[in-house]
Order: sequence, then C-alpha cells, then structure tokens
Amino acid sequence: MKILFLDIDGTLCEPGEKVSDITIDALHRAQKNGHKIFISTGRNVPSIQPFVLSIGFDGIIASAGGHIIADGEVLEDKKMPQELLDHALKTFQKYDVSYMLETDQGTYADVQKHLGKWQKNLSTANSEMRRMMVQLLEGLGMMPLSDFKDQPVYKICFIGDQEESVVAAINELGDRFETVLQDNMVPDQPRINGETMQKGVDKGIAVRQICEHYGVGLEDAIAFGDSGNDLPMLDVAGTAVAMGNAADSVKKHADVVCESCSDNGIAHELERMGLI
Repeated sequence: MKILFLDIDGTLCEPGEKVSDITIDALHRAQKNGHKIFISTGRNVPSIQPFVLSIGFDGIIASAGGHIIADGEVLEDKKMPQELLDHALKTFQKYDVSYMLETDQGTYADVQKHLGKWQKNLSTANSEMRRMMVQLLEGLGMMPLSDFKDQPVYKICFIGDQEESVVAAINELGDRFETVLQDNMVPDQPRINGETMQKGVDKGIAVRQICEHYGVGLEDAIAFGDSGNDLPMLDVAGTAVAMGNAADSVKKHADVVCESCSDNGIAHELERMGLI
C-alpha cells in the first residue's frame, strides 16, 4: 500500500479552478488498487473547497500540519499557544505586515486591505498568493478581522509591501515558529508573502504521523506539491513529486517533476508509477 499526499492549490488544481475529471478518476483508481489518498494543504478545514472534499479522501492534513484526520479520526489538533500568537501579532503590526488568522471556525482577515495587497502583486504571484486572492474574493470561510477575539489559531498567513520588512518580521518571530517565505514565480522579484505556525508543525511531521498510524514506512509515502510549505513533506516522503508549475526551489527537492496541474500531472505520474 502507498499513501499519496496531495497539496491542493497549484497541485490538485489551479487556485479558483475545479479538480479535473481526469485527476479525480486517477485518484479513485488508486484507491481501488488499495492505496490511500490524503489532502495535504495549508488551508484550514473551513476553507477547503467542497468540490475537493467530495472526491472522497481517506484523510486530511490541514493548516500545514496543525490538524490531521485519518479515516474520520482526529490524530492531531495543534493550535498556537496564546503567548506565541500575541508575539506574532505584535511583530507583524510593528513591521506593517498584514495577516490572516486561520482557526477551526474560519479565517479572520481585513478583506479589503488584503485584496489590495494581493491584487497588486499578481504579476509575480506564487500559488499561495493566488489561493489567498481567490479565498478573499469567494469569501470561503472568511470572517472580519474585527470579530477576532483571541480564538485559538493554527496558522498565520502574511503579506507585506517590502521584502525587507517581511524578513525583519520573520527574524523577530524567532526559532519558536515554523515560517515559510514563499518564492515568486518570476525570478529575482521581492518575496513578500508566506505563513507561520508554531515550531513542530509542518506537513513533513504530519506525513510521518500518518505513516505511523497505518504502520507504513516513509518509503511508501508519495508527496505531490508545488510551493514552499510543501518542502517538509517532499523531504520526508519516499518519493517526492514536484508539479511542472512548481517554483524552481521546490523542484530541487523533488525526485520527479511531473506535468503541471493544469495538464493533469498527478494522473500522468500515477500511471507512470504503475499505481493505476
């Protein structure tokens, strides 16, 4: 048995688009052949699109590893301690870095403020930036930041105007956080968006936990991804697959580079692997 770990945005589908019938069919065929399929996303559960959930996954890694479900059982629910959350919010405010707070109830954000920041950077956008833009426009799981009252937070997504201020904020967060600064798809452009969780939360740790749950070795884990928060799972999985549309920095961590998600890369690769 193999366990397939699949990022959503930029991997299963382009942000704002549906998963293709070809990819869905390939995943169902893999399941029929005895393999497990898991979503492995930075999204919190309320922001995972219904059309993704309807595919019928065996489990979910959500919030980049903060929340893990296998066969309907919650294996992990790791939210940020209040002290770390307070430190993060003060730091982002200090450096004028905008943030979105992901909880189990939804995502709290100043929608209009964020839309301006995401929209003006779309020419160099990575899949996480495009995902945030789509989520803001669709309102999936979104709530006003003004309604946030210290609810437990899994993850903070952030965007700034200057790479220098974003990097300064990340440095001030320190090593108690697991922070990803996303690469842009246009080389040598400023990096201004990313996400942060408490240390000890990432997709790689989640992959290990799920493999242990099923008694399967990491050599039987196959991970598909395209962006910076996928690197921990690509690094621990027995087979790491980067999408053709992935950032170059992600492709360097992969054993295989398949076609882009818009060209049904997952389906093609599963066929080459002999899993379908």
